[in-house]
Amino acid sequence: MRQAIVIISFLLLLSACVSSETTVTTKNSGAGSKMAFDPRAAAETRVKLALVYLQKNNMQQAKENIEKALEYQPDNADIYRVFAYYYQRVKETDKAEALYKKSLSLDSKNPDTYNNYGTFLCKQGRYQEAEKAFLTALKQSSYSAVANTYENAGTCSEKAGDADKAIYYYQYALSHNPNKSYLHLSLADLLNSKKDYKAARLNLFNFQKKNKASAESLWQWIRLSYATGKSATLNKYAGKLLTEFPESQQALDYLNHDYYE
Repeated sequence: MRQAIVIISFLLLLSACVSSETTVTTKNSGAGSKMAFDPRAAAETRVKLALVYLQKNNMQQAKENIEKALEYQPDNADIYRVFAYYYQRVKETDKAEALYKKSLSLDSKNPDTYNNYGTFLCKQGRYQEAEKAFLTALKQSSYSAVANTYENAGTCSEKAGDADKAIYYYQYALSHNPNKSYLHLSLADLLNSKKDYKAARLNLFNFQKKNKASAESLWQWIRLSYATGKSATLNKYAGKLLTEFPESQQALDYLNHDYYE
């Protein structure tokens, strides 16, 4: 099953690394331009650098830049959110949770923080708390990444074993962002398991409209074909799976007859 997605959102996109802190030019005093330190801009630069280092798994440099950003902006909720994610990455869960809570204490209506906190809670197996965090993110009127949070809520519900909620959240994720067509495969899997074969078939057709066949899509067609007694269709998709994706887990599952489940 896919891991819940962690989304670190900021107003500024990652940009090229810089070697000095940010300054601003003040009014010319007659003796040349005077430069004044801008702590907010400097903190944003440090956060950008930290995210670059996190992407490269350079955890020491990431931490150093986050700590420096906090020196410049000690009450910035966004920085605490990134610091929480850093501790989440290095598996220090107590510190990660404390920093998520610190971020929310500074900005109690930030949807990005609730989304990330929900993902963190889900990974800890705290499913009800995670769902509450996701729903709080979705309630914020300024939030634009609602499709991602619905997807995260669906993934978490699936992990918790609640197929009905997972289906509900995945459908809403798709309604807000139809380009998340891979979610049709998650829905087909869940719907096949629930024996809702008509809906499973519809999701597989919707996936095919925008994507080439994958090992997972062929696998779901195999499951559906077996469940509905379509032996010729099953053989067709099985042949394609074994030819195009012979080393996939789905091919191994087929050879082991796991589609009977």
